[in-house]
Amino acid sequence: MKIKISISFFLTILFLYVFYKTVGFSEFQKSFSKLNIFYIGVGFLLYSASSFLRAYRWHSMIKDINMVDFFLINNVHIFLNNILPARTGEFSFFYMLKKRGINLTKSFWVFALARLMDALALLGFFFGFFFKIYFLVFIIIFGFTMVFLLKHTLAFLPNVFILKSLKQNLSTHFESKTAIKLYFISVLSFAFKFLGFYEMAKNIIPMGFFDILPSYVVAEISSILPINGFLGLGTYEFGFSIPSKLTDISLKSSLDLAFITHVFLLISSSILGIVSFLLLKLENYEER
Repeated sequence: MKIKISISFFLTILFLYVFYKTVGFSEFQKSFSKLNIFYIGVGFLLYSASSFLRAYRWHSMIKDINMVDFFLINNVHIFLNNILPARTGEFSFFYMLKKRGINLTKSFWVFALARLMDALALLGFFFGFFFKIYFLVFIIIFGFTMVFLLKHTLAFLPNVFILKSLKQNLSTHFESKTAIKLYFISVLSFAFKFLGFYEMAKNIIPMGFFDILPSYVVAEISSILPINGFLGLGTYEFGFSIPSKLTDISLKSSLDLAFITHVFLLISSSILGIVSFLLLKLENYEER
């Protein structure tokens, strides 16, 4: 764990150095001043809608917890994951579910399935970029194809060791309708989150929908890696900048926009997370 935390801080320091040399904090301040408060508000509402959809996905897999509680739990989980180093915030999800009577085995496999659907949704977005006007068509076909393949892969897994547990716990969610539903909830959640930052960011750099989509996707993929920079700084920005070769946005502009986007996401998740944490504490107090 100490090694992971050290790597997290190293990645953040490295990013700040690269950012200072490439963009400069004075340039960042100029870009930040271009932000329109109205579009920041719209972005926050869309981000909140994305969080609500993620909570709905959890609720669709675990009916024992009501939708409101899952929304609050999801917000706190994302907030802690953003501020704690080395992905240690992930444990908060299992802790909060355990307090509500959900055993660790069930919460682990539900969490794993959600992460799998996130990965599939992001891959759909990334490869869909290359199809442009057929973007939505590709995402739909990709989803049905991957669910079909995964369902039949599970059926052929041998009943040994962890594979047996994986097969037993995930097969119930891989009935075609259920799995497709979970996939499209993930797609919608990422779409709302993308539209939220796109509405805000296009005031800084005039750009089309597909100009920034690959950067968003790779940045989101970087956020689910086992090791991230402190507050996610560094891994998110570097991930955001990798696909700049696929678009007309320069590396300098990409890093600048990535930093602003990341700050926006951190502030948004902090607002939702802190308010949700207080509401959960109040709920626990009233139950005593």
